Amino acid sequence: MFIERINHVTGEREWVVADEDYDLVQELARSRFGDMILDFDRNDMFLEGLKTTIAELKAKNKHVHVLDIGTGTGLLSLMAAREGADQVTALEVFDPMAKCARKITKASEWKDKITVVSTRSTDLSHLGEKPNIIVAEVFDTELIGEGALRTFKEALTNLVQPGCRVVPSLGRVWVMLVQSDFLKSFNRIPVLRKTEGSPLGNCPGTSAVFDVQLSRVTSDQFEALSSPILAFNFDFEDADSIIYNEEFTRNFVCSKSGNADAILMWWDLDMDRTGKNFIDMAPTWKNPNFAWRDHWMQAVYYLPDTVKVEEGKTYDLGCSHDEFSMWFALQSKGYPRPYCDCSIHSLLSRQTVHRLNDTLGDEKLNEQIQKMCSGKNVCVLGEGSMIGLLASNVAEHVTIVDSNSHFRGIIQKYVSFYKLSNVTILSNTSELTEKPDLVMSEPFYISAMNPWQNLRYWYELDTIREKFGDNIEFEPKKGTLYGVCEKFTDLHTIASPVGTVNGFDLSYFDEISQARQATDAVVDEQPLWEYGGELLSKKVELMSFDLKEKPQPRTEQMTIDIAPGTNGFPLWIDWLFGELVITTGLKESTINKEPNWSVKEKQGVFLLPPNLIEKNVLNAHIAFDKGDLVFNFC
Repeated sequence: MFIERINHVTGEREWVVADEDYDLVQELARSRFGDMILDFDRNDMFLEGLKTTIAELKAKNKHVHVLDIGTGTGLLSLMAAREGADQVTALEVFDPMAKCARKITKASEWKDKITVVSTRSTDLSHLGEKPNIIVAEVFDTELIGEGALRTFKEALTNLVQPGCRVVPSLGRVWVMLVQSDFLKSFNRIPVLRKTEGSPLGNCPGTSAVFDVQLSRVTSDQFEALSSPILAFNFDFEDADSIIYNEEFTRNFVCSKSGNADAILMWWDLDMDRTGKNFIDMAPTWKNPNFAWRDHWMQAVYYLPDTVKVEEGKTYDLGCSHDEFSMWFALQSKGYPRPYCDCSIHSLLSRQTVHRLNDTLGDEKLNEQIQKMCSGKNVCVLGEGSMIGLLASNVAEHVTIVDSNSHFRGIIQKYVSFYKLSNVTILSNTSELTEKPDLVMSEPFYISAMNPWQNLRYWYELDTIREKFGDNIEFEPKKGTLYGVCEKFTDLHTIASPVGTVNGFDLSYFDEISQARQATDAVVDEQPLWEYGGELLSKKVELMSFDLKEKPQPRTEQMTIDIAPGTNGFPLWIDWLFGELVITTGLKESTINKEPNWSVKEKQGVFLLPPNLIEKNVLNAHIAFDKGDLVFNFC
């Protein structure tokens, strides 16, 4: 089997041959399904929905046949059987997951009621009487992004009896208009000078959803310009009403004057049409019964243009969806789905767009760059970085080396727009013909999944020194890997063992998940600003990288004191950049307070398994090679 990997020295995507014993179960182990399985609010509401619908059919003396679409571990099938279903058919097309469900259900007292089917066939005639209840958890942050509309429509049309009940029965999508410089920075086209317009024109951006934990966006980071507006209403029990492409106009009264920068979105599910059992995804500041979860979040959508709105006036909000996605506009008709025509939004993640805006507006960084680069021939290394544009203001000449052809095209547009005649753009350090006075980098590479993979800069720097000699000034000169003890409020649950859930033994799933520790890096990448917690220690230096040396493989072993209550160990790199320390992690450090994490990048985090949580030390083995780090904690 071939697996695609990124070479963190070159940034190139490579195909590598997997070991003969490679198993797709490893993919399952990496998936972090635990968060979904341990979402007790979700589980309880599905259980209530099943109780209602099964009891309703039993009261009519009907044979109850439940169709569980996308069964996963088989949890919902077990619930249905326990609540009195006569027959349960569980569909799961991902074979390793189907094997897991089969193992779990066969070990239960309801094994004779449950049949796990792992084919894509829509013919269930061999299973006897057609189902009369569908239960399915086929939702994502955008509600319909995993194909919920087609799943329900085709199942109702082809697989079940007329009048089939569905759990959940109804879905609603809510939106709210906001003004927010913070959220806008994840979509706004970066500019060098605000007075000169946009180098990339008036791009409307893209309709792609920006999923985010809105409960972590604080009240000083946005202003609500409207009350929540009902955008879409889906009836999952009525096949005829499920339409893949729809457009609605919703009228609303503006509650506060301001600039309409973004749309906040969340959804809710009525599990059984009773109006009593809801899964409600509204954030904490709108939902007193908020239940934390990470497998679903809230979302941000961006309008094609920022529109000024006035308090008390009525406006039309255009709300559209297709089979998988949604988009919005402050007009009633004639608004197309936004498509990016500037490449920024289609090439870069929302977080990287925010990074560019933050970097270009960072006065301290700009001052440091001016001081370093004045009158010099500067070479800037990176992939998706714009600090070369900042250097062009004072440098004699700037050569930007960026291996990403699409981003080179973007930079060229900036060079043309701002008439930067002293900037050259190259794709590789091998194309350099003159020795630079200074080599500079943030460092930042689009292909890096975590802070330390930006050590690719070290290798590119080394190729320049091999070509022109060691007597070259460079920044940053040093990178330091740090870790810290944190007690996460919720994030740790994504790696928690599931054990017994709602009275059902799902421990076989934990056995599978242990494969991840044997085959995969135990460090996750997460935007830690989205997750609450308490700092329990000072930061600990784990490994330093003296960039004047040649990059060589090395290992470090150490024992780290673990503060009581620690359930996570975040990891990041700080770069010594002239007189500045550029952090990719902890911006402020006060023990027993909530940490302030950098928003510009994801951090690494090791989530402690149960056998390590009770210990007071963590034995760490860290290996550096080929631009990446491999961690082992015990």
